[in-house]
Amino acid sequence: MKNRTLSESNSTIIRTAVRMMLTLMLTIAMVAPMASPADAFTKSSTATAAAAPKYTVAREQTVAGYNLYIDRRIIKEKRLSVAPTDFKAEGKRNGIELTWTAPSTYVRGYYILKKDLTGDKWRRIATVKADCPTKYTDTEASEKDTFYQYTIVSYKKVGNKIMISKPLEWVGAVTSKSSKKNLESVAVTNPANASIVMIGSCAKPELKIDEKAYSQEIRWSSSNNKVATVDETGLVTGVSAGTADIRMKTHTGAVTTFPVKVSKPGTAQAMIDTFNAWMGYSRINGKQHGIIDIYNSVLPWPAGYKMKYSDAWCDATVSAAAIKTGCVNLIGRECSVPRHIKIFQALGIWQEDGTITPRPGDIIVYSWCRFRQPNNASASHIGIVAKVEGKTITCIEGNRGISIVATRTIPVGWGCIRGYAQPKYAK
Repeated sequence: MKNRTLSESNSTIIRTAVRMMLTLMLTIAMVAPMASPADAFTKSSTATAAAAPKYTVAREQTVAGYNLYIDRRIIKEKRLSVAPTDFKAEGKRNGIELTWTAPSTYVRGYYILKKDLTGDKWRRIATVKADCPTKYTDTEASEKDTFYQYTIVSYKKVGNKIMISKPLEWVGAVTSKSSKKNLESVAVTNPANASIVMIGSCAKPELKIDEKAYSQEIRWSSSNNKVATVDETGLVTGVSAGTADIRMKTHTGAVTTFPVKVSKPGTAQAMIDTFNAWMGYSRINGKQHGIIDIYNSVLPWPAGYKMKYSDAWCDATVSAAAIKTGCVNLIGRECSVPRHIKIFQALGIWQEDGTITPRPGDIIVYSWCRFRQPNNASASHIGIVAKVEGKTITCIEGNRGISIVATRTIPVGWGCIRGYAQPKYAK
């Protein structure tokens, strides 16, 4: 009886405790309202965004060695394959003018980046839309004797992201036109630009500039002013036939010289000298571009076609030499060998005979479609006769072999010779 009374007492205590606990939990629930599903979603989204943000408000993005400042966007890892070309910088009185050629496929625009010689970071100074002119003037770069470097990338929006092209090789260092851009050390990278000059004509060498060490001036001089003169900008002018050395000296004493040969225009020797000056120019080293540029410099282009650097360029080499030496009226201009033969015929200088002994300066035409004389097959290639010794002919040709200006030695009457043009050169 006593045990039963104790058990009932314990049950009463337990029930009382449970009721007190339920009452307390109900009171807490009434004081603190439950969070809504929307609040829970917001908290979850916030946590996710903090862990892996989709956007950055502003950050510096390192791309291919320079720091590019992008606002509220993320750059894709994949690079845009199309980029502008022919990026150039030129000092003007109101700043530095940048120009470029747009790519053939669509881009949204261009980012222009800049840094001075003392800085270690590139910074974006302008965004140019694709439908605007492909030039920009940096008017903030007008301070005298302050030099800058520039590069450019094209960009395209894909969804909510930006893709950019690989940066072009930077141009510079340049300064405004009111300041000189002369260097402590200087080298001629393409002396053939000025190594052959016609009497009364001008040419200027291409210089390799050291952007890290500037001086106040370069002094130019000629070893023989009766043959060739040079002005303060390095422009060489032919005076009379002969040779002279052009000398460049900086204030530190660094000296570079290169020879110049002045030829009488319209002569066979001028043509041969020009081909010799271009020896070794190739598509691989990029020097062939200079030959194509000379060809494209005279309008209208034959057949209305502007040569590309990727085109076969043997006949463009002959035409460019004719342009440079004042022989266009004697040889004509063409980039197609079959069409050039028609010009030779119209000028009355074509010899449809591959067995004759040519003269130095004659234009030689080949056909690879036939290997014996007479050879009247379709014309394939062209060059110039540089030397004839007995029964041996030495020719110089553009786009020979691995796309280079080089010599070829053949016997008189070789089976692949289609014929010769014999221009009526000046004596």
